[in-house]
Amino acid sequence: MGRAVSAGGLKQMKLGIRTQTDTRAELDDVLMPGTRLQGGRYGIRSFLCSGGFGNTYLARDASGREVVVKECFVPAFNRRSQSQVLCRSEMQRQSHARVMRSLLDEASALDCLSHPNIVRALEAFQENGTAYLVLDRVSGTDLQQLAETAPDRLTPDQVVQLARQLVSALVHVHAQGLLHCDISPDNVCVTPQGTPVLIDFGSARRCVRGVSEPHDGFTMVKDGYSPPELYTPRAALGPQADIYALGATLYLAIRGKVPVDSQSRRTARIDGLADPLAPLAGTDPRYPAAFLASIDRALSVRAAARYASARDWLAALDAAQDEATPGQAGAGAPHPVAPSRPRRVEPAVCQTGI
Repeated sequence: MGRAVSAGGLKQMKLGIRTQTDTRAELDDVLMPGTRLQGGRYGIRSFLCSGGFGNTYLARDASGREVVVKECFVPAFNRRSQSQVLCRSEMQRQSHARVMRSLLDEASALDCLSHPNIVRALEAFQENGTAYLVLDRVSGTDLQQLAETAPDRLTPDQVVQLARQLVSALVHVHAQGLLHCDISPDNVCVTPQGTPVLIDFGSARRCVRGVSEPHDGFTMVKDGYSPPELYTPRAALGPQADIYALGATLYLAIRGKVPVDSQSRRTARIDGLADPLAPLAGTDPRYPAAFLASIDRALSVRAAARYASARDWLAALDAAQDEATPGQAGAGAPHPVAPSRPRRVEPAVCQTGI
C-alpha cells in the first residue's frame, strides 16, 4: 500500500493513492499571468503551487475579487500547448479523465456545504482540455506551517477554539452525507484572525447511513494522520475516519510533532505491545483535562472506540469547556515543539493544491 510522509509535505503515489509533490512547477506546465478563463471571467495573476494532480493559481474575477483557481494538470501524463492541456499518449487519456472527475466531484461536494469553517467553491468548469475549480481566496497560514514555525501563536486557548470550530465543521460535513477523508494540518488554513478553515475536499466520499459508498476514486493516506482503515483498499469508511484524522491534526497543534502513524500503532496492538502513542490526558495542565481526553478518544486505533459521530465529540468539547477552571487553558509558557526547518510565516493565500 502506498504511504505518505506528511511532515515534509512529500506523498508517494502507488496503487491509485493521491499524492502531492512540492510547490515547484516547470514553467511550461503552468498558465501564464494574464491568461483568461471562462470567457474572460477569470484572469490568472500568479502561480501558487503544484500538487500531485494539478496547479493552483491566484486569479481575479470580473468584479476584481481575488479567487483561487485549481487546474487539473499532471506532468506525468499531461503536457501543455499554450493554454491547452494535452495528454502525452492515448494511454494517459483515461488517467486524465479520472483526475478531472476527482476535481469535479470535489466541486460537487463543496456545493452542498455552507459553514464558516469550510472553504467555499464558486464554480467548476471544463476548458482547455481540462477541468478547473474556483474557490474563495482564504488568507492565512496552514496549521502545519504554524506548528513548525510559529508555535507561540497556537496557545492553549487558541487550540481549544480551533478544535471546537473544526469539529463543528465536521458535524456539518457529515450531516450532508459526506466524509472529508483527507483532514491534516496542511488542509487547515488559519486566518490572521485565528479562524480555521477546512480546505481540499478532493478525496471526499459520499456516506449513506454512516458508511461510505463504494469508492473507485483517489485515496490520500498520510502517515500520522490517516486512520488505519484508510490504508485498506476499498474499505468502507465511517465518520470515525475523519474523527481520527482531526484528532491527529489537533495532536500536532498541542504537541508540535506528528503523532505515531496508525499502522505502527495497530501492529503494536496486534503484537500485544503498548501503544507507541502516549495519551495526552494528564500531561499538560494548561488544557482542560477532559479536552485532552476527548482527543485521546478520537485517536483510538479501533474505530468503534472513537466517538460515534462528530456531534458526540462536539458535545464532549462543550462539556469540557464547562468544566474547565478559570485560567486552566492558556496559562504558562508556550509548549515545546520539535525542531524544524526555518520558514518565514506571514499572512498569505493558503495553497489549496490538488
